[in-house]
Amino acid sequence: MKVVVNELDSCKRGLQVEVPGEQVSEEMERALRDYSRRARVAGFRQGKIPMEIVRQRFGKEVRDEVVRRMVQEYAVRALEEKKLHPVQDPVLDEVKYESGQPLRFKATFEVRPVVSVADYHKLPVSVTKREVSEEMVEESLRGLAERAAKLEAVSGRAVQKGDYVVGTLSCRFLKGKGKDLKDEPLFLEAGAESNHPEFNAAILGMQAGESRSFEVAYPEDYRAEALRGCTVAYSLALKEIKKKIVPPLDDDLAKEIGNFQGLPELKEKVRSEIERRAKASEEAEGKDKILAQLVERHPFEVPVAMVEAQIDGRLEAIVREMMAQGIDPTKASVNWQEEREKLRPSAVTAVRAMLVLEAIAAQEGIETTEDDLNNWLREEARHQNVGVGALKEKLAANARLAGVRRQIVREKVLDFLLNDATLTREGK
Repeated sequence: MKVVVNELDSCKRGLQVEVPGEQVSEEMERALRDYSRRARVAGFRQGKIPMEIVRQRFGKEVRDEVVRRMVQEYAVRALEEKKLHPVQDPVLDEVKYESGQPLRFKATFEVRPVVSVADYHKLPVSVTKREVSEEMVEESLRGLAERAAKLEAVSGRAVQKGDYVVGTLSCRFLKGKGKDLKDEPLFLEAGAESNHPEFNAAILGMQAGESRSFEVAYPEDYRAEALRGCTVAYSLALKEIKKKIVPPLDDDLAKEIGNFQGLPELKEKVRSEIERRAKASEEAEGKDKILAQLVERHPFEVPVAMVEAQIDGRLEAIVREMMAQGIDPTKASVNWQEEREKLRPSAVTAVRAMLVLEAIAAQEGIETTEDDLNNWLREEARHQNVGVGALKEKLAANARLAGVRRQIVREKVLDFLLNDATLTREGK
């Protein structure tokens, strides 16, 4: 096999591959023999068809299949021989083959550019100092008390703001298209800002056992796309009123929340957690600023395929968020091509940042160890609520383990750069 590598630009490569005619002929004969054993031709027993008949009947079909398979196989061999690692599947074209002649074809693809990073030691970085105040601790404690609150049924009075109502809700679309509902279970906080004002107006002042009917005309820019411009008639039947009882901040609450001796121990735990988050926030800001400096100092072309993959990932996240909000992405008034172009500059920056970090890793000998990978897998498995083995198998099956290793390396490089930087913490 002959392979010629052409450097088309800093990220694009072209291969000219030539496979000797003898090898192609041998593979062609092998394929014809295999075909003769499987083919069916009237007047001949299976496996007893003369080769000349096989050539006449199936020669072109076999030839096309062999050429297709050999182009794929020898493209991989050529890449391995030249130690090239495409960032996407190569485009294979200009395939030429005549019987007895060499098989020739071309492959075009992108590779990671060769990046050399300089001046990354002792980078000056200024971050905003995150102060942990007593009020922040008290606010977190109040939040814990809120989450420990219980709902108790109340009677003898009407619904007040902050109560929780239990009942059923029916609706009918008077304008616009939507799904009518009949006696759907309802559990709602009365007076909440997230409720439509008409809902709050209808619920506040109701008594248990009472029913009310009302209409809501939703504006064209309403947050829920399915209700935009619609008018809906609602019928609400209130069964029960519940009041939230927030426990006091005391030793009993501390013992109920966790294994704490009393409120002082819980308070110290809360303070430590806020301080941990404050430190993590400072570190994240420092890493962002370090990376911004390095990207600005090292402009270079990046593979288009990597940029497109970044954009695809961001658009997929947008689509998932829309679906979580009940919005159908296929019906949303979004120009997806315009969105792609809006995301392109930041995607280019993100890819350049990835390549800069990977270059520093190579220069500093920073690698992903098996312990690093196993720690990442344990944390991610806990986050996804799956087994470590199952997660690893899934990633391996989708050829994503290499990407995880690169991600871990980049995180280790950022830790290295932050520890090496000249860091200044400034007050707000």
